Amino acid sequence: MLKHILCAFMLLTFHTLLAQDFILQDWYWNYPQTENRMRWAEYLSTRADEVADAGFTYVWLMPLSQGTGGGYSVGYDVRDYYNLGDKGLNRYGQRRHLDYLLDSLKARGLKPVADVVYNHRDGGKAETNPALRNYMYQLSYAGVGNGDNAYPSDRYRLALPLGGSTANYSGDYYFKVRSKTMHPRYFGKEYYFEAWTNKKGRGNKPLLNESEPNGGGDCGQPFNTMAVQRVIKAKVDEQGCGIDEFKISLDTSDFYESGDTLWMTLKTGNASGFGDHADLYFHGIWAAEQGRDISGEVLYQTFTDFSDVWSGKGIMNWRDFKPNGTPTGLRGDRDGMWFYYDIDQEASNARQVMFEFTKWLWTEIGIRGYRLDAVKHFDPAFVGDLLDYMHDNGHDPGMVVGEYYDGNGALLKGWVDAVKAAMDADTRSAIDVRVFDFALRYSLKQACDAFAYDVRQVFNSSLVDAYGASGFEAVTFVGNHDFRTKEQKVQNDPILAYAYILSNNQLGVPCVYYPDYFKRPKDAGKIKALIEAHKKYIFGASARFYLNNYSSSYSSNFISGYPNTSLIYQLSGSVSGREVIVAINFAGETLKVDQSVDMGQLSEGDTLTDIFAFSAYPYALVKNGQIYMELPPRSFSIWVQGDLQDRIIPSDPPFQPTGLGRYGQEEDKAFGITLYPNPATDFVILTYRQASAAYLDYELCAADGRVLRSGRMNRAAGGEIKIPVSDLPTGIYQVTVRSGGKAGSASLLIGH
Repeated sequence: MLKHILCAFMLLTFHTLLAQDFILQDWYWNYPQTENRMRWAEYLSTRADEVADAGFTYVWLMPLSQGTGGGYSVGYDVRDYYNLGDKGLNRYGQRRHLDYLLDSLKARGLKPVADVVYNHRDGGKAETNPALRNYMYQLSYAGVGNGDNAYPSDRYRLALPLGGSTANYSGDYYFKVRSKTMHPRYFGKEYYFEAWTNKKGRGNKPLLNESEPNGGGDCGQPFNTMAVQRVIKAKVDEQGCGIDEFKISLDTSDFYESGDTLWMTLKTGNASGFGDHADLYFHGIWAAEQGRDISGEVLYQTFTDFSDVWSGKGIMNWRDFKPNGTPTGLRGDRDGMWFYYDIDQEASNARQVMFEFTKWLWTEIGIRGYRLDAVKHFDPAFVGDLLDYMHDNGHDPGMVVGEYYDGNGALLKGWVDAVKAAMDADTRSAIDVRVFDFALRYSLKQACDAFAYDVRQVFNSSLVDAYGASGFEAVTFVGNHDFRTKEQKVQNDPILAYAYILSNNQLGVPCVYYPDYFKRPKDAGKIKALIEAHKKYIFGASARFYLNNYSSSYSSNFISGYPNTSLIYQLSGSVSGREVIVAINFAGETLKVDQSVDMGQLSEGDTLTDIFAFSAYPYALVKNGQIYMELPPRSFSIWVQGDLQDRIIPSDPPFQPTGLGRYGQEEDKAFGITLYPNPATDFVILTYRQASAAYLDYELCAADGRVLRSGRMNRAAGGEIKIPVSDLPTGIYQVTVRSGGKAGSASLLIGH
């Protein structure tokens, strides 16, 4: 008893300054560029009230920086860090739309979380990359055997200077293509050799196919003939001399004699990952007219010059990307070229660029949390150093969570530990580092979707329960943008998984996925109810008892339903002072169970109320140290200590379609009122269509219900009212109109 009291007291004292947080991932993969005729960011701003009312505290935003795909990019192909729609169009809209969203979140006390990509970058200009040439020529048979990888063939091009001050003019050139290492891993791979010049450009002619044998003069074999503006399909040879030779005859019509370039690519076909590329290079380029090998004149180029981005900030070049001369085999998760151009987080300029950008998001944009993309692909020490930098500059984000896409909980916990080990002691005391709990998520999906899966494994799958993590080191979730196919998603009753992460307070911060909330109104009502129950009765619970876990000391008598389809647990020591018992029934039949409970804070005869009224009976009575629970199939409920029938938490759908009108306006179709411009800065014009009464009364109210503007207008067949708003702070307001016994309302965003 004393132990329970002390734990509750310590949690009460500690959490007077720290409340339970809830995250909403406020977007999804390939979210629409416009929704209800508004840009996505602008549309999200109209839902800020609903997000705040649901109890969320953090809002995870889509990647904000401009991607190579511009308005079509989801944002992970980062090009210009600092272009947040200032120039051109990002998928979510322009900078002003983002500002409206951030202002609306701030007005409701919601903290924005930026999705930041530190691992890779895309969309730079081409530049000569001497480090890449050195890497390609130093790649060895032994290295490949130990896991080294060729540089991806789709991320570089080759350049041979022509004309001008060079000796390379008209004549016959013989290109000898070969595997650099001749490792069997690359034998038989298809590749495409393409050549073009500035004068001719790239062609659109039928594909050529190599004719074997084509080893050329070095092999005592014929060669194949091609030309500029052509592509020839070949494969890496594993027999003979291993060379494919292609003859290109250049004349003055093919290139500018004053100076030009023969551009070339050697792209591997069917490459679904960096390991599928081949180690092709020019074993020789014989210039017949010169009588010499000119392969040493070929330049390797990558698209890694970011000196001309619109913002003029975040400038990088090839020295900031792998390989840049530092030892690497481009192997494994850490160094592999998984996405675009892989940033070297140890390069001093790259580090400074990313440190300063992270700080800029805080100081200039108002970001208050960071979701770190693809953290398994770079050294966790970089994250520790980054957070030291933020803390030393006086910025302590309340939410820092890494996306380590792996179901192995030991790796997830290891990442958190490694980041903390790299942080200074004062930073560790100020900033909590978290990781998404993929291990728990995989188990929850099985519980919802896999027939005969023993759902009690969920009790033993989380980072906290299975790997010794603290609840301050994890973010739990059910769905996110990484799970896009039907097979990846939780297909059957994801609300059961949400019931677990939203009620078990010690597992970490719960994160709810936009489609699971805004596209499932019925589930949204239950999620909102779960958050409310958590805040009222579960927050601060210092102990949890998995009552029907394997080898549990608490007995269960299943009258209907099964132990392996039920999760039953008790939360104790909450700030509310009430014991809470949760039951989740994953079975397709009714759960009827006599369940013994922990009696540390319960007494014989105590009443527990089904706080959502989901179960068969409104109460459960403690009798002989147990309670009886009865739940419908595929459902859940929470029982809270005490007679709380007058405090039942409703779970009705919390919102309806908003009825938004044309772009930039909000319209109440039933009443016929329209607000524009919306968002507004100096004034808003209210128009109306109804003419059934002599007068129209209007009110403009703050989010807390205070009436800030009101008036009565003499009605006509239609008209408009101009309402000044320049003195009102940025935020979301409600405009209500009443006339002839009817009323209508519309939301107004004011942004200065």
